[in-house]
Amino acid sequence: MEKLAKAIDNALDNNKEHILNKFVTKYPVKMKNLKKAYGFYLIANAYNGIRKIKHKKNINQIWRLEQEEVFKEIYFLRKAIKQEDFNSIGLELNLGIYVNLGNSFSHYGRTINAIKYYNKAIELRFSHENVVNHENYFKALISKAKTLEDYSNLDYNIGHKSYFIKFAYKLYKEALNLFEKNKNIYHINISIIDEMLNKVNFYSKLENIENIEYFESYKIKFLEDENNYRKWCLSNKFFLNSMNDLGNYDISTYDTLNLPNLITKIDEGFPKTITNFNQIKQEFITFRHLLFEGLHEKTQKFYDKETSITDDYDYNLYDINIEKIKIAFRGFYSIFDKIAYFLNEYFNIEIQENQIDFRKVWFNKERKINNKFNELNNLALRGLYLISKDLFFNNNDEQSKKFIEVLEPEAQAINDIRNHLEHKFISIKIVKSDLLDEKERKRNFSITEDELKEKTIHLAQLAREAIIYLSFAIHNEEKNKTNKENTATINLFKK
Repeated sequence: MEKLAKAIDNALDNNKEHILNKFVTKYPVKMKNLKKAYGFYLIANAYNGIRKIKHKKNINQIWRLEQEEVFKEIYFLRKAIKQEDFNSIGLELNLGIYVNLGNSFSHYGRTINAIKYYNKAIELRFSHENVVNHENYFKALISKAKTLEDYSNLDYNIGHKSYFIKFAYKLYKEALNLFEKNKNIYHINISIIDEMLNKVNFYSKLENIENIEYFESYKIKFLEDENNYRKWCLSNKFFLNSMNDLGNYDISTYDTLNLPNLITKIDEGFPKTITNFNQIKQEFITFRHLLFEGLHEKTQKFYDKETSITDDYDYNLYDINIEKIKIAFRGFYSIFDKIAYFLNEYFNIEIQENQIDFRKVWFNKERKINNKFNELNNLALRGLYLISKDLFFNNNDEQSKKFIEVLEPEAQAINDIRNHLEHKFISIKIVKSDLLDEKERKRNFSITEDELKEKTIHLAQLAREAIIYLSFAIHNEEKNKTNKENTATINLFKK
């Protein structure tokens, strides 16, 4: 394995794209029955190398919407994390895989998801001694700092932007301190250190750059039930508020996200996009609350009182709280198609309404990326497109199958749940999944209560991420517009 790793690094250093292509073609076949985390990590690194070599050859490729190498890089890094031997391949590799996955998402515009993986790397310090002395821990700090800077550039809320910079500044300082302690063992290009020093020197001159006392000390003061709800939303990163991605700080317990200021033609009247975004936001908040009630059994039991349910002797769970979670699941999934309708309207894609979905809206009739998207220098829109690859919409659609093969290992399972919730039947089991017979499970499509909860939370986080990118993507387009004759600015956001 180490020889293979060195060979990949050597091929990258010498721009040997053909060697990397040969590796990713042949090696996965050899390790088909091994499924080792380190093997998937090597494949991901090879795809990373191919991507970087292509970008060196043609810098314009960086902004292409369709980048197969990035997608496969993400896929194999995710596969590595899911392997049983992931925790046994060594702390340095665990850190490296999390950081590399974060970097892949950050490169493509999924800044929120990138931060999640940098946090996974950084949080290893709580369970492993001396993790802070690892070079990959150092890389996690600076990568997260850079992504927070990117996030601040995407956000149009001046107050929020300032806090992202403050947190980035704090991370850069921590990383520089680590470098001073470990510079004899780190193999870091000195240009990276110089860049960090320049940023720290620049940020240090900003007013109140180190003052985050108000941010950290702010406390919500509601009645107990509302407090519990808001704390739950906060810990799960459920608030439509970019600052929720900075951590579990009470100041972020409000859904402040809206559309940015819009430039519109006077003769077109009030923009429908505002109404549409309001609906998307309100539906998300509603489904989020239903999920909370279902998970915490907040429904008074008189709703189920005297309800006659025949015992089917099959460990099935029938309960109004479960139904709330199922409703929330369907609701979160439906938000993605509403986002597709929004994109179709805003960018004038002109897809017929009965043919719009979140997967297809990006493509023209020839199944190629629509130029209205592909030519845009819009990082948030790229992030939104990448989310579409985490969803599997139609089992019989070849394009959908292709998507699933290259990106999200669990997307089909999530779609199967949605399919059965919408059109068929699904059994929610009380017993653990390992006690269920696999054949019976597939025949009746059975999942456990815990599986339903876990996947609904995942779907909610994905929907929230998509809504935030949608707002930021519109901001990017609007700031490039200029007021012309017969146009007006609708001020939706007050600085």
